[in-house]
Parts: sequence; C-alpha cells; structure tokens
Amino acid sequence: MSGSSSGVDGRDEASTSPERTLTSQVIARVRSIDHRREDVVTSALHCILDTLGVAIGGVHEPVTTNVRAEALDEGGAPRATLWGTGERVSRPQAALVNGTAAHALDFDDVSALMEGHPSAPLLPALLAVAEGAGTTGEQLVGAFVAGFETEALVGRLMSPSHYARGFHATATVGAFGAAAAGAHVLGLDERAWAHAFGIAGSRAAGLKSMFGTMSKPLQVGVAAENGLRAATLAARGVTAHPDVLGTAQGFRDTQSDAGGTPAAWGWTGPAVTDVLFKYHAACYLTHSAIEGGLSMRSAGVTPEHVESVDVLVPAGHLRVCDIAEPSTPLEGKFSLRFTTAMALVTGDLTEQAFTPASLADPVVVALRDRVRVSARTDSDSRSSIVRVTCTDGTERVAEVDVNRPTPAGQLDRRWVSLVTKFHSLVDPVVGANAADRIVAEVAGLPTAGSVEPLLRAVAGEAGGTPGR
Repeated sequence: MSGSSSGVDGRDEASTSPERTLTSQVIARVRSIDHRREDVVTSALHCILDTLGVAIGGVHEPVTTNVRAEALDEGGAPRATLWGTGERVSRPQAALVNGTAAHALDFDDVSALMEGHPSAPLLPALLAVAEGAGTTGEQLVGAFVAGFETEALVGRLMSPSHYARGFHATATVGAFGAAAAGAHVLGLDERAWAHAFGIAGSRAAGLKSMFGTMSKPLQVGVAAENGLRAATLAARGVTAHPDVLGTAQGFRDTQSDAGGTPAAWGWTGPAVTDVLFKYHAACYLTHSAIEGGLSMRSAGVTPEHVESVDVLVPAGHLRVCDIAEPSTPLEGKFSLRFTTAMALVTGDLTEQAFTPASLADPVVVALRDRVRVSARTDSDSRSSIVRVTCTDGTERVAEVDVNRPTPAGQLDRRWVSLVTKFHSLVDPVVGANAADRIVAEVAGLPTAGSVEPLLRAVAGEAGGTPGR
C-alpha cells in the first residue's frame, strides 16, 4: 500500500514544504494520512454504504439505463461489475455507469471542503480498479480516504472562484479524487501519482449549467472514468506535467482565480470525518430551507394558514437551485420554492416523493407560488431562514444550518439512519435480503481479506459469508 501513518492529524511536515510543487504537496499530504483511525474508518464506511445505496437506487433512472445500454452495446473486456444489475463490462465502462448512477438521484453525500459530492466520482472508480486485483477491505478503505482527502485539498485550492464561475466541482475536482484512489490501490510511487493527477486534470470537466438535466449525473460518471483512466495510464507509464495544480496554464490557473494556496488547508484531521449526508432527495443547498419548513409543519402550520413564505438563503444558492416552476422531478430537486412547499404540505421529500404528480399537486403548486426566495445580505452566513406569514397576521421564523458535521459520539446513530435510507433505496431494486448482505459486507470491510464478496453482493449474486 502506498499510504503511511505520520502523526495524529495525518500530516507530514514535508507535505507543506515550500520546496515542493503544489501538486506534490497535495500528494505528500494524502499519502501520509492515518486511515486506520476509528472515526476515519467509520466515516469511510458510511460513505461507501450511502454511495452504493444511492447508486443501486438510481439504476433504473433514464440517464443510467441509457449510459448502461451504451456501454453494453460497445462491448469490451468484462472485468468489472455494474452495481444492482450484475452485468460485467470493462473497468472504465463500470466507472462511467456506476458513477452516473451514484449521482442520478442527487441523493449522494456532500463535502463543504470540496464544494461538491465526493463519493459519487470516487467509489465507482475505486471499486472498478480494485475488482480482481486482490484488494483487501483495509486497502479499499485506505484508498477511499486518500481519494476523499484529495478532493478536499484540491477543492480548497479552487474555491470559491471555480464553483462561482460555473464549474461543477463534483465532476472536475472529483476526477482527482478518483485518480488518487486508483493510484493508492495500484501502489504507484509519488512520481506516477503526479502523472495521474496531470492526466486527470487535463480531462476534468463539468458545468453547473447542466444542473436539472441528465448531463449533471453523466459528467460525474465521466469524472469517475477519467480518474480511473488517469491512474491506470500512469501505471503503464503515460506521463503528464508533474505540477498540474501549480503550473501556469494548469488546472488551478485556468479554472479559478489562481488564488488558492496551502494556507486553505486548515483542518486538522482527515476530511472524510467532515462528510455530510443527505436525508432529503434534493440538492443539498435546499436542505436548510427544507428543515425550516419541516419545523413549521411540526409546529402545526398548515397550507391554509399560510399567506406567504419568504426564504432567505446564501446568495450562491440562487445560482444553483432557484428553478421557480420546475417541470420535471429532476428540476424539482433544484427548486427552493418547490421543496419548501413540499416540506410544508406533505413533509415527504424522499426519492419516491419527486414525481410528476407531486409537481402538479394543486395544493403544493398553490403554496409554491406563495414562496419568495431571496439572498441573505450577511454574506458570511451559511444558514437559511424560512419566514412564514400566516393568514391571521402572525409570523413564524426558523433558521437552520445543515452544514455541521456529525459529532463523533453520534456516529452510531448516523449509521442507523444511513442503513434505513439504504434499504428505502435498495430493497425495491434487489430485495431486502440482498440489501442486508451489502450492509453486512460494508460493515465487515476493515477486516475483510478481499473486496470480492462485496462486489458479488452489489451484483446480486448469492453465496459467501458477509465480510469473509
């Protein structure tokens, strides 16, 4: 394995040495992480389970079925598994299809450090590289942590101008995470890691203008494929500029204001411990407002009591999820007006709730049209405010910030919540027994001698003791 432990916070003093290039500083820090820490392993397992769940739950989404059909029509060496269907395709095809599926529902995890969804491009590439390679569960977890940390480090270098310019960080930055995970599993040396990063950076792409369309999850699948190819091509000796992050006309220079420096890497432990999970099947930037609406509903506010609703959000939200009158369920997930109305009317924002019928529900539509969305004037606040003016003239106000990571003492409770979410998505696709096997295999990864039982489980195949 290419990673090694060096200190409580997982950092090597050499990783921030001014003599190193920017790219080599990222690589050195990632390779020095202590991925065996209990809270780190736990968070990684939570991410892996959640990503498998949203991907298997998304296998029948139109974008996934179309991309899968394209891969099967192309043909290729059948070396990797498509999750939820068991079909076998080439490794790059598996990364593409599974990566697309993992973001198809827009229900996957979030990293504020990355400014995106870290696991959707990362895990599909990682499992495609690991399959058939004799990878142990511990190695898989270590590679996942390395990929996640890479996404956080690169994300901080690019933030905030990269995302503000219209780049979809999940697809662009995510390619680096996928490449790092592959490089970790393949045991590449630091020089080859740099070439893998260069290849990934030269192929990374993704636009926020695609939000609300099938191309949003597709570009995440492409990121997984790009990251996988970057790692495997670097392993074969393909070269690239060794400092794609720091050089003139490199990734940071061309796709941001180039102001990001290692000073932005201020966190003290592996970034995976700060992961955020979705419990509503909509854009994460709608979640604070959704929670505000749900709190109003719990307090007894009903649609007939509502004169108007004002939703105040950070200004950047309006460039992402401000579709005023969504016409498709996918657009509904990017509509603050619609999701806030749903929270107040039904309280149900599960995947099954986003349907053409809910978009056209006259009660929901009538309330949606009384929701006004505007930007907060205090630019440093991450919370959303929901202010309901009732027909009797009274006001109810809720302010919510969902951007706080789970405390270490609540990780067991989070696992229970994620297992519940997992079953709600996976049981309808492969059945409850098969879903139970996947949960058991993920939980057993730290001591698993091979990842193959997990891959058989996500394919729906029978046999094997969980975690063996």
